[in-house]
Amino acid sequence: MKIYVYKVLIFFVSIFFLYHLTIGHTIYKFQNKFYSSIDKKIVGDIKEKIRSELKSTLKKDKIFDKEDAVLLNKLLKKINNEIQNAQ
Repeated sequence: MKIYVYKVLIFFVSIFFLYHLTIGHTIYKFQNKFYSSIDKKIVGDIKEKIRSELKSTLKKDKIFDKEDAVLLNKLLKKINNEIQNAQ
């Protein structure tokens, strides 16, 4: 009885590894290719959305409000000072 259990265990373990080395590996490669194509599509959609937003922003006369422009100007001056002090 003990030998029968060992043989059954060895049989199922070998079937498990055989499955993963043949069919499982093929399914895994297909799954990775499928997910990478979805990722490429999503990245393309995001790029297109950014481009369309940039185009619509460039058509406006003013991009920033007065307050936003002042804050951005202060930030850029501070960054410029830090860069000059680093040299």
